[in-house]
Formats: sequence, C-alpha cells, structure tokens
Amino acid sequence: IITDGRLASIDMRFVVPDTENDPKSKLNLFIDGIIQSYKDTKDMTFTDPETGKEEATKGGTQIVFYNLGFGEQVSKTRGFDARAWAMKRFKEAGIPANHIAWIDDYKTAQKKEAVFKEMRQGKKRILIGSAKKMGTGMNVQRRLANLHYLDAPWYPADVEQPEGRILRQGNLNEEVGIYRYATKGSYDATMWQMVTRKAKMNEQAWQGDKNVR
Repeated sequence: IITDGRLASIDMRFVVPDTENDPKSKLNLFIDGIIQSYKDTKDMTFTDPETGKEEATKGGTQIVFYNLGFGEQVSKTRGFDARAWAMKRFKEAGIPANHIAWIDDYKTAQKKEAVFKEMRQGKKRILIGSAKKMGTGMNVQRRLANLHYLDAPWYPADVEQPEGRILRQGNLNEEVGIYRYATKGSYDATMWQMVTRKAKMNEQAWQGDKNVR
C-alpha cells in the first residue's frame, strides 16, 4: 500500500496504466525542471583554474536523483516505463540523447569513472540515477549547476549524501540550484515527515542527548 501511495504521488500511470497523461504530475514537473535547467545552462562557459583559459566546451551540468519509479522492475510490474517517457520528452525538447547518462547503464567501475569524466568535461550534461547508487563516491561536481530530486527517501543520509555531490569543493559554479519535488495531499508528506523525524533523532544523538534511545 505504501508503494502504491509513493508511486501515485509520482504519476498515476504507475497505479492505473490506462490513465491519461497529466502534464502537472510530479513526474512531468520533474522532467520540466530538468529541461529548463538544461536550457538555462547550455551556454555557460568555464575557465580552467590551472591555465586561466576558457574551456572550449560550453554548458553546465546537472545531477538527477530518484528513489523509486525508474527501475526496470517497476516498469515491468506497473505497466508504465518512466524512463522511456522521460527520454521521449527530452527528445521533444531538443536535448541530444548523448548528453544524457543513466547510471544503471554503466555496470563496471571503469565505465562509471569514464562517464564521471565526461560529466566533468561537459560532454555529458545530465546524470540520472538512484540516491543509493549515486549518493557517495562520485567526483562529477566540476560543472554542476543544478540538482533535481524526485521523491523522498527512507533515510536522512539519502538526502544529505546526494546534496554532497554538488555542494562540494571543486565545483566551478559559485551558486547552484537544488530542487526537490513533492505532490500536495499525497504520501509524500508522510515520507518527508518520517525522514525529518529520523534526522532529528540522529542530530540529538550526535549532540549527546541522553533522552534518545
């Protein structure tokens, strides 16, 4: 039931496959945000801090997180392929497919490092993956301008670690945008309340509060 509620808050097509597309669903607004960020940053220029020269490749990058909705198993069991829908919309918006990377497509450490390098160079502009797979151990921040986060996780670490990918030393952008998406009146409110409660407990424990179990 909880999974139904979480998926319904993203897009009703996960729950009722025959439902018509809702342009105002969280999934569509999430995709809108990614498209707008791409357009807003496509002409950004960067100066190499070592040489002081402007780099030939233009364009800021963005990192995109989710916890639910884009996995292969979800599309098989729910009858709605959110990844295919996102790629369709990106194509319609004029975003080249080779500017988009899905972390699930890179199975080895070597391949992952190769795509991370392309993100740093601006050859890839959008990196999409789950908070579990992209929350730690990634060095892609060099050109990151925006972060988009689709849905609430179970644990506070899955909020903090993704933000650490963009709020990090070595990012050439002095200001960045962080966007989280939620559907009013949905299970999103419950999920974020649970994460907040857990985060408060963690903070109390770190501060040595004796009342924390």
